[in-house]
Amino acid sequence: MGKTKDFITNSELDGKGLCAFRFKDDACGENGTFDPGANQIGLKIDGMGRASLLLSQHFFPILEQGGIPTHFRGADVANGTMTCCCLNMLPVEFIWRDKAWGSFCKIYGVEQGYVLGGLVEATLKSDPLGDPRINKEACVLLGKLSDDQYHRCDTYIRKIGEIFKRELGKYGYTLIDFKVEFGVNNEGNVLLADEISGGIWRLLDSQGKPADPIECAKKICGEFYAVNGSKW
Repeated sequence: MGKTKDFITNSELDGKGLCAFRFKDDACGENGTFDPGANQIGLKIDGMGRASLLLSQHFFPILEQGGIPTHFRGADVANGTMTCCCLNMLPVEFIWRDKAWGSFCKIYGVEQGYVLGGLVEATLKSDPLGDPRINKEACVLLGKLSDDQYHRCDTYIRKIGEIFKRELGKYGYTLIDFKVEFGVNNEGNVLLADEISGGIWRLLDSQGKPADPIECAKKICGEFYAVNGSKW
């Protein structure tokens, strides 16, 4: 049972090294306000699960075509599930920042919007510790990641940032930052994991306002909404 989706497995999936996730309408934020930079569930947004699944189904193949190996293996939109290969998740999350925003401004004392030009940070995945920042040396020394794993994650997220900026720009969005997770498969390969949705990035719309996650999905995956309306 995760924050924004639930883990599903059965004998048919397990026999193939696969699992599935069912997306929920829960969203990160505080006091009822959506904030992709928050670390806890703060509200429910009607249609958020559907939007997250559709965006994941849209972007994972684009990233694969761009040279990023991912865990995505398909989606069953009618049932609201995404099928993925099973991974051992790495205990470090990576963040890409084009402009200073949110917690970065508070920690480093810079104004919002300060240009960072694709700065990459790593944070230890630990809710009790507040997901503290961690550098490469500490990751390797503490056994969180190997030197090669850190290098691959760092290389992948920089390429992901380029792809996201290009693709989201087609729809009039400005990418501020995003966070992603990686895992390792049975062959020891590092793959992009989790989801690609409004919950992982900050976007500004063409008016310079924070983008609504549902409207973002409707704009990018408009064909589905035009045919199905609010249905799965």
